[in-house]
Amino acid sequence: MHVNTNAEFYEGTGITYHGIKANDTQEFNLSRYFEEAADFIEKALAQKDGRVFVHCREGYSRSPTLVIAYLMLRQNMDVKSAVSIVRQKREIGPNDGFLRQLCQLNDRLVKEGKLKKP
Repeated sequence: MHVNTNAEFYEGTGITYHGIKANDTQEFNLSRYFEEAADFIEKALAQKDGRVFVHCREGYSRSPTLVIAYLMLRQNMDVKSAVSIVRQKREIGPNDGFLRQLCQLNDRLVKEGKLKKP
């Protein structure tokens, strides 16, 4: 079963919804949403009792990729550490294209001096 949710679905619940339309294909450029997602997660977690529920249809590729990007961008984790932390919580399987984009993010953050070289 698929439940279509959007901001209106959560009106009056106290839940702030932020949707990102993303295809789970190797060709899809999810990296263009890394900063946007990280900003939203960071802002939500900064609230009193702040929590975030990041989900996609399967919870296996897209949503874990965005959580990994958040950990890299805001918690200064390298890609291996971020993937490992998320895998400790649940089974994940970002598609090869998303993994490539996370590795490119890792390389960029190393070049910018935000991460140490492995």
